[in-house]
Amino acid sequence: MRRQQHRRVRWDRVALAAAAMVLAVSLLGWGLHTLLAPDDGLDEPATAASATGATTADTATSASAGSQAKATKVTKTTALTAAQVRKRQNAIKTKLAAYLKQVGADGNVAVSFYNLAPSADSAAAKSRTAAVYAQGSLAASVNGTTTWTSASTYKLFITAYLFHQVETGARTWTAEDETGFTNMIVNSANEYGEAQLYRYGATALNAYYQTLGIGPVFGNGIAKTTANDLVTLLRRIALAQEPFNDATLRTKLTGDMATQVYRDGIPAAVASLTPKAVVQDKVGWLGSTDNDAAIVTLPNGQRYLLAILTTNQGYMDWAKVQEVATRVQEIVYGD
Repeated sequence: MRRQQHRRVRWDRVALAAAAMVLAVSLLGWGLHTLLAPDDGLDEPATAASATGATTADTATSASAGSQAKATKVTKTTALTAAQVRKRQNAIKTKLAAYLKQVGADGNVAVSFYNLAPSADSAAAKSRTAAVYAQGSLAASVNGTTTWTSASTYKLFITAYLFHQVETGARTWTAEDETGFTNMIVNSANEYGEAQLYRYGATALNAYYQTLGIGPVFGNGIAKTTANDLVTLLRRIALAQEPFNDATLRTKLTGDMATQVYRDGIPAAVASLTPKAVVQDKVGWLGSTDNDAAIVTLPNGQRYLLAILTTNQGYMDWAKVQEVATRVQEIVYGD
């Protein structure tokens, strides 16, 4: 009897132990589930919310940075105030005047400079400094009204009268004119220009120039002009004003000026600073006189007119012309 009772007690204990073990396993499972829950996807909505918050913050920061960059860009492209424009213009004009005074002091150089407005829709026209270069705002000269030996720059004046004759119907442009004119401008040949002077006479030509605000060019002997008169004529060409308002004739002239073969003066100076610039010019030389008159268009759209007349130089010596042209462009359009 005792053995059987002892045996029952042992089975009861086993059952009790088993029940305790089941309870422990259950408790353990619940604990593990609780412990593992943060890494088991239960926090994903919260994590996603955090990520969204971070993304939103990053976006806001990025947007803020973008806005600041945009604001900075706007600031950089905002046009100068009227006071700032005047200040810059005065600084340029003061520096240019000082240089011209120096270079013209010995009487061997005459210079006339006139800035045109930047070409429409060009980078210069859209620049915040565009107003600084309003047409004529920086014009300057030294010895500009001094009468000078024109040399072959007189051919621009011949051109003015020819175009006037054609545009008023007094003359018909022929193939012979086409050939002779090109040779006169591109190669600076004399025959065609001299033939026109002989045909119309100095009196008629000078009377017409007077209507353009230009002094007499032709008289007894050598043609004479001034740096300012050359720039006045260049301005009429560049702005398509009478007698250069016929587009076909004007394009003919400026095309020939752009390809004239003597390019060691203003064209060389401009090319050394701005290689892609367009220079339409007419040179003239006679003895120790070397002259150049040009319409210049820079790659960014800035445009200007420049006449440089020199004397007591070497024959076909363009060193002084090149020197002056280089410095003038540097002063006005940036050193």
